[in-house]
Amino acid sequence: MQTLDYAIFLFYILLALGIGARFARRQHRGGDFFLAGRSMHWFPIGLSILVTSFSAINYTAFSGEILTNGLYVILSLPIFVLVALPITRLFMPFFHRMGLTSAYEYLERRFDVRVRSLASGLFILWRLLWMAVLIYVPCKVLALATGIDLLHLILLAGLVATAYTLIGGMQAVMWTDVLQFFVLIGGLLLGVTIAALQTPDGLIGMLRLGVDAGLARPFYPFDPQVLSFDPHVRISLWSCWLGTFVAFLARYGADQVVLQRYFTARSLQQAQKGFRLNYLSAIFALLALALLGFALHAHALRANLPARGTMPPVFFFADFVRSLPAGVTGLIVAGLFAATMSSLDSGVNSCSAALITDFYQRFTPSSTADRELRWSRLATLVFGIIATLAATQVGRLGSIFTIANRFINGLGSPLLAIFLLGMFSRRANARGVLIGGLLGAVASAWISFAVRDLALHYYAAVNLAVAICLCYLFSLVENRFASPPKPDQLAWTWSARRSSEETSGK
Repeated sequence: MQTLDYAIFLFYILLALGIGARFARRQHRGGDFFLAGRSMHWFPIGLSILVTSFSAINYTAFSGEILTNGLYVILSLPIFVLVALPITRLFMPFFHRMGLTSAYEYLERRFDVRVRSLASGLFILWRLLWMAVLIYVPCKVLALATGIDLLHLILLAGLVATAYTLIGGMQAVMWTDVLQFFVLIGGLLLGVTIAALQTPDGLIGMLRLGVDAGLARPFYPFDPQVLSFDPHVRISLWSCWLGTFVAFLARYGADQVVLQRYFTARSLQQAQKGFRLNYLSAIFALLALALLGFALHAHALRANLPARGTMPPVFFFADFVRSLPAGVTGLIVAGLFAATMSSLDSGVNSCSAALITDFYQRFTPSSTADRELRWSRLATLVFGIIATLAATQVGRLGSIFTIANRFINGLGSPLLAIFLLGMFSRRANARGVLIGGLLGAVASAWISFAVRDLALHYYAAVNLAVAICLCYLFSLVENRFASPPKPDQLAWTWSARRSSEETSGK
């Protein structure tokens, strides 16, 4: 990197810290620190949801997957629209009426405090792994692109993101996410544009080179295996749709990191509008990343790099970044760093919210607002340190794309199972869900780490099925000891009653 690149990188870091300082004085209690005073409107909500999910794994692994295997992952794009139907029409209205800080408060109302504590604990463990992966990934790429030591980059990312989250709370997190969106997308589009300009015949030529190399599979040439029902096919239409739907439903319907953004909205309508912005922006961003995969291939041909498959995809990405003009390299480096910090800031704030709301407040009801705020900031600091240190060990888990689909997406399924049974099953009860949820989490971890030949996207679906079956089975065994849930604790009966009331009122 040249001096201009380092200047852009440093300016971005200082700007992120400045946003944290801007909102520092607005934090007077835990509700302000975790929920931004429930004052946010749709624009920062939508972009914050996107940037939280659109991590450096997307930036590097998605484009690297296309460079290596083709457009198979594009098959998942319709699921963004499909999953929006239950999220905006059922999940968001159901949770909004409760005025929650932690999504897992609902589980105590539906079951008991043990189930709430289990779900919150599973979330914290799941997201600590998630944060560690999403710190490691961009720092590894940045180390290749800049020559800076990997450990130093990990520590810098952890320090900066933890600092502005600690200072400014949820408002700083969300407005920094807005900044990070424009840095991420700006760097991405600029890099693709320069690659196209450097290719004969421009964008059309760049696309033609990729199609000739097979990057348009499974569409051209058509791969009949994409329609196979064989669970061992790496990516098929069915595994992609089913697994992605389950993963997205867990992300948008049972993950405190995302749900907490709904809770910051000043109204339900603002939250729903923000979610629509999220999925439209996500589809656009992933299509841009698909173009980046074609840009990496064109650059590899132009630079006479080794053939695809002989080197990890991050090697091609790093060489592409180094080849860009001064200033553009700095913007993309800042974008990767933005992806790192958007994941870490959201994770530490949401883990802290879960810890304080589900454990500290629950078992220390007499705590004052000032004391609660101090503990909230301490929890943020501790989680930031743990995630940063854990990131130094992530490289042992496997490839980036495999980590994302097998470990991160797969481990969210037990949480989704608990929510789905709580919201839609009369027979699910506290003791059955507690035992089944715990065993389901253990089974999901074993499946994600030990089963090697399953289609990538099926891990989330299989883990969900196992967790639901275990919870339901133990609930049936314990059913004679359980009391039936109240109608307003079940999403489908509450929704039916609300629709009936709205119809009779017209």
